[in-house]
Amino acid sequence: MRRASKRAAWMCAALTAFLAPPAAAQEGTWALTNVRIETVTHGVIERGTIVIRDGLIVAVGADVTAPADARVLDLSGRTVFPGLIDLTSSLGLPAPPTPAGGPGGGGGGGGAAAAAAAANQPGQRAYVGLEPERLVADELRPTAADIKAARDLGFTVVLSAPARGAFRGRSALVPLRDSVTTREVVRSPVALHLGYQGIGGGFGGGSRYPATLLGVIAYERQKFYDARRQSMLLDRYRTNPRGTPRPPNDEALDALIPVVKGELPVFFAASNENEIRRAIDIAHEFNLKLTIVGAAEGFRALDVLQAEHRPVIVSVDYPRSTDVTGWQYRNAQRHPSNDSAAADSAGQRVLQGNPAALMRAGVRFALASGGRAPDFLANVRKAIAAGLPRDSALAAMTIRAAEIAGVAEQLGSIEAGKAANLVVSEGDLLGDSGKVRMVFVDGIRYPVDPPPAPAAGPGGRRFGRGGNGQGQPGEAAQVAGTWDITVTTPNTSYPSTLVLTQNGSTFGGTMSTEMGSTAINGGSIEGRHLIWTAQIQIQGQETALSYSADVTGNRITGNVTAGEMGTFPFTGEKRP
Repeated sequence: MRRASKRAAWMCAALTAFLAPPAAAQEGTWALTNVRIETVTHGVIERGTIVIRDGLIVAVGADVTAPADARVLDLSGRTVFPGLIDLTSSLGLPAPPTPAGGPGGGGGGGGAAAAAAAANQPGQRAYVGLEPERLVADELRPTAADIKAARDLGFTVVLSAPARGAFRGRSALVPLRDSVTTREVVRSPVALHLGYQGIGGGFGGGSRYPATLLGVIAYERQKFYDARRQSMLLDRYRTNPRGTPRPPNDEALDALIPVVKGELPVFFAASNENEIRRAIDIAHEFNLKLTIVGAAEGFRALDVLQAEHRPVIVSVDYPRSTDVTGWQYRNAQRHPSNDSAAADSAGQRVLQGNPAALMRAGVRFALASGGRAPDFLANVRKAIAAGLPRDSALAAMTIRAAEIAGVAEQLGSIEAGKAANLVVSEGDLLGDSGKVRMVFVDGIRYPVDPPPAPAAGPGGRRFGRGGNGQGQPGEAAQVAGTWDITVTTPNTSYPSTLVLTQNGSTFGGTMSTEMGSTAINGGSIEGRHLIWTAQIQIQGQETALSYSADVTGNRITGNVTAGEMGTFPFTGEKRP
């Protein structure tokens, strides 16, 4: 019994060594040396050092010396940028209910019906887009995979809010750490989010009020009037409660009181010219602290945007070329009806030139993904090609976004005292060949694995992930069987056994160690590249392990990420 107890204790220690490596994979102290630094607010340092301690930048400059206790990263040939900030995200939120009858909501108020059905599920609440009291920070449930996907693009913080509805709720600024809870949120609430979608998911799509554009605008205006009255009644009651009826509790109206008092900003989703002008009219009527979000036709409303002296969040979710002629903004320039190619090209140029037009008009703005994060950098490059100065684009992705979110003292530039949210790139991040190689979030280092080098096939022909390295381009590697792998950490080696079953380009199975077995989830094969996840229990807490590997014959090499605890290499072989 004593020997078994000692063995169990040894295995616990080994597991702890694996999941809790030294501070190099956590916050602690870093020195990024010999690196080109784009500070955004204080110019470019061609060759300098950034010192990070406990999640903050403590020194940056050409003459900075690495402290004795720092882990030094020589980043010669690389460039460091401030972490990108996306102000148009729904990360960590449940998908909205789909209206019955399709996207148009032709099922007679299907959005509300679907939400009501969702509310009957345990632990779920019905949201129909009429909830100003909704606080996003209380319901964040981002997955590690979603966080990593956004972070690998260079984003370090996103503003999370529902994407549809009239009153969508109050947003939260979320750091892209592997594990995010309400406690780690950077700021909440950031703003109340509004739009023009009523119950049913569209205009005229449902039978419940408000379902039309006119109904939505009337509903929003009435709520703001009601909030003004609620604020007046509460102030009167607090001043003289004796003899004054106590106002009824109303969670929705109470959430709107800071808005009508100008204490909480309003982020109003408005893309075309009419939407922008209507939103500004509503803001004037109720003296709202307004920020337009989207502004795809901002170039058509420059007069009112200039007069507002308020920043704009410009989405660069441009339509792909095959979509332009069917897109609502294609008429920015008119062409003969049989000249669809010209209409496509002209429409693209006008949309991509929108940020440059706003800049020339003196309108302050941030650039955002509009919900299409994977296309963000490519679309920003298109805006630059259409006339937006490169440095203005970089500022719009970083410090301007931080200013709009109210966190410019914490984020958005590389300065001493700010959070160590950084992107390390190979080449210019805003150039066609720029690649994200490493990201820091709150001083935690997250490597970004480059795509595997192409494998040589017969006759020297090479294949990327579309090939299996054995002369069969496009075919998935064969991984079914038993694999022995060893994860290497600074403190120890950690053996485990994988028993895999395969079905085409997917696989599953179990992972076994001397601590027990766990299921392999999400196994996917692209050529010879594999990804999968597994869950383990440590001290009563479930920890997600994310694996990424390449197979060459009977050999496997890759990395495993254990949340904020770090990323570690592993190698292995398939048993005969």
